[in-house]
Amino acid sequence: MVKIAFAAFLVSAAFEPIGIWYLAVIGLTLYLQKLRSSSRPMLHSLAFGFILNAIVLYWSGKYVGPIPWLLLSALQALFYLPVGWVYRRAHRLLWSALALIAMEEIRSRFPFGGFGWTRIAFSQVDSPALPIVALGGVIALSAFTLAIALLLVHLRGKNLAAILSLFVIAFLLPANPQGSGEVNLIAIQGNTPEVGLGFNSRAKAVFDLHRDVTRRVTADQYDAIIWPENAIDIDPRLFPEVQADIATLTGDLSTPIIAGVVQRAANGPQNASILFGEDGIRESVYIKRGLTPFGEYLPLRGLAELVSPLAKKVNDFIPGNKRVIHTVAGVELGPIICYEIILDDLVRDMAKNSKALIVQTNSATFAGTAESAQQLAITRIRAVEHSRAILSVSTVGISAFIDNNGRVLSQTGENSQESLAGSLMLNNYRTLINRILS
Repeated sequence: MVKIAFAAFLVSAAFEPIGIWYLAVIGLTLYLQKLRSSSRPMLHSLAFGFILNAIVLYWSGKYVGPIPWLLLSALQALFYLPVGWVYRRAHRLLWSALALIAMEEIRSRFPFGGFGWTRIAFSQVDSPALPIVALGGVIALSAFTLAIALLLVHLRGKNLAAILSLFVIAFLLPANPQGSGEVNLIAIQGNTPEVGLGFNSRAKAVFDLHRDVTRRVTADQYDAIIWPENAIDIDPRLFPEVQADIATLTGDLSTPIIAGVVQRAANGPQNASILFGEDGIRESVYIKRGLTPFGEYLPLRGLAELVSPLAKKVNDFIPGNKRVIHTVAGVELGPIICYEIILDDLVRDMAKNSKALIVQTNSATFAGTAESAQQLAITRIRAVEHSRAILSVSTVGISAFIDNNGRVLSQTGENSQESLAGSLMLNNYRTLINRILS
């Protein structure tokens, strides 16, 4: 079991905040070697999955306590059981590796819409094989990484040559082509009065912070100002003074604002990305479609409330049911709200119908943890997968401009009040994976 724990630790270290990509290859190699010699491959697979997820997702328990974190890790670990079962039946590591890839795809969609945060590919943002995601998506990058581990298990001359050949091929893959034109944006990272679950207990104060930082922006230099998720946690339609502040701000700066807003619908709250024009009037409203289970709604409310008393404070959000693209200076910008970045189909849908993407997220709930850095890595991978430049803006950081090949052009620190100006290159190019799945 020590070897399994060490293997899981190595793979976890490939994810942020350590982020050494090749440790995933070494850790997976050790895991597969242990499977080959194990008399209890299902138990060892379960242990590997649990330890790996518990380390990577440690941030999920910072403010809610250890029980939800451990339950989440245990749920994710269950998807590793079939990997051990396949080896016990077939005694072929190749089949087990295929099972692992299949289970990654399943758990990214099931249950409750899936949770694919710890997919192998999301540890590989700095791997020379990153361009593979533009050809075959996230699943291809996971498969490539696992294929290298398989070859290392049976390390011999011809396998070493195969490994070198695979990396040479990956290195020679062309970068995503640059588009033409650009949109000039400024991200406002207004910070919050406090962090943790109570970050929005003073919702008007959060709005005021973002408003005041925006006040320091020089007018007429940007096509749009981007505020993060939850920057406006009170519905401007119900608070005239907030609506008036927005109208004054956009008017004085002669610049539209795309803001993360919690608005009220007849049957509950909605997490929205709203484009306010220069007159402060709503021009387009995107309602978050991929809600965060146990964060924005409780699939198993009775059980959740038994596990954590904090569950009673969760109001079920109402999901949107359609794509909405914001148009700024004649440019289509696809909004993605926080958790949606890990949902393959949703990100693909937004990328297909836009020339650049904005990711509006709120990291105050997990401030001071690895969550923000891990999400930034996932966002960089999505930029390559869909050949779209991305602006990711967070309430407390990290906010960043990312080009369509996953390079971070500029970024903020964490837990700070900052603005970040830059340009997103526009792109109509459709990667191979998007052409295949269109």
